[in-house]
Amino acid sequence: MLLGMWLFPKLVLLCFVSLGTGNVPPAPDAVSAEEALKYLLLLVDVNDLYDHSLGTYDFDLVLMVAEKSQKDPKEYLPFLNTLKKMETNYQRFTIDKYLKRYEKAIRHLSKCGPEYFPECLNLIKDKNLYNEALKLYPPNSQQYKDISVAYGEHLMQERLYEPGGLVFARCGAHEKALDAFLACGSWQQALCAAAQLHLSRDQLAGFGRSLAGKLVEQRKHRDAATVLEQYAQDYEEAVLLLLEGAAWEEALRLVYKYNRLDIIETNIKPSILEAQKNYMAFLDSQTATFSRHKKRLLVVRELKEQAQQAHLDDDVPRGRESDLFSETSSVVSGSDMSGKYPHSNSRISARSSKNRRKAERKKHSLKEGSPLEDLALLEALNEVVQGTEKLKDEIHQILKVLFLFEFDEKGRELQKAFEDTLQLMERSLPEIWTLTHQQNSAAPVLGPNSTANSIMASYQQQKTSVPVLDAELFIPPKINQKTQWKLNLLE
Repeated sequence: MLLGMWLFPKLVLLCFVSLGTGNVPPAPDAVSAEEALKYLLLLVDVNDLYDHSLGTYDFDLVLMVAEKSQKDPKEYLPFLNTLKKMETNYQRFTIDKYLKRYEKAIRHLSKCGPEYFPECLNLIKDKNLYNEALKLYPPNSQQYKDISVAYGEHLMQERLYEPGGLVFARCGAHEKALDAFLACGSWQQALCAAAQLHLSRDQLAGFGRSLAGKLVEQRKHRDAATVLEQYAQDYEEAVLLLLEGAAWEEALRLVYKYNRLDIIETNIKPSILEAQKNYMAFLDSQTATFSRHKKRLLVVRELKEQAQQAHLDDDVPRGRESDLFSETSSVVSGSDMSGKYPHSNSRISARSSKNRRKAERKKHSLKEGSPLEDLALLEALNEVVQGTEKLKDEIHQILKVLFLFEFDEKGRELQKAFEDTLQLMERSLPEIWTLTHQQNSAAPVLGPNSTANSIMASYQQQKTSVPVLDAELFIPPKINQKTQWKLNLLE
């Protein structure tokens, strides 16, 4: 319907243009264009019809519509007279801008000559027409570069650093591209941009050191080492960064590449032994934390079951009327209890699902006796398991170099400690993430022997202990047993 209302005036105006130019032979009983226009004005808003006629760039048609619409000549004659004095492309640009047809406007303005480009660029920036504008100029023109620079700056303001850098790089604004790529951490592109700035050897080395520092802050030690070795010609510092990032084999490669075997004794072996010691301490901490949380979780679950059973034992039949009063009071008390804790729907309904989940997680407290302590313990246990699982590749890498440098006892010690930790967690998963507790927490107890109090007690426990957003906590973490992390040479 809306599409038809939008097309109707345009179709009618096309008919008027045809009638006015004599392209269509009139039928014997055909009405005149003026009569048809008078009738059309009864159906269509006069201002809309005037704008549509103006959009045809046909001034005879515009005057006909304006005169028949009984508009005040002072409203349109000065504007039309000004338009008639303009060059054709600038005239159409002015009309399109007036009608807010900005894409057409810049298309006409781009044909008006270079002296009008500043006006065109301002409109491009104001209406965010960068992609459309770039199609209007050849890539090797100054106008194309100016539009690209403006586009890149717009993307930078929107914190879209990598797209901004690509736009800068394509138009040859390499200095701006360098800043953009540094901002987004695209170090390879940053070095490409730096190379096109024709920096001196010392300048490039200084830039490489600065870039490597930024990469270390992002814990990208391998990338930082590559930059230092290849652009700052500092392989010694590169080796130290690789050792800091536990990239043992890459550090060895550089040592043998530059024939600096002395670094093996002075730096590599001590770093490996220190890393083994740190891994052992970390695994001890993980095991202790896991066991403590598991023990406490079992206690909390037992206390909750006892409390629920005690509540059900108090449910003595007192007649039909008493049950109704009891049910009502339970609903009220459940509402009161849910209001005591901060999971108000009104506070979180406006947030995204991700933010709501974060907000709910903040309410979990490991403090003993807190309402959601069991969920906090589940979350903490999940994090411990996932953190340990992610160590498999790191452990495998250090086991290889421990064996390589004949630190067999240290390697076996670490391998056994990691295996014991994984086995402890694997054995505990069914006990921690039990199907029984998932079902008990997911739905109230129903059945022919249930009373109003027992149902409401179960429902209240669900509301106060397991918000819907925390359902994922009842999904056990996965330990991938197919991952080959052990080194059989140490068996």
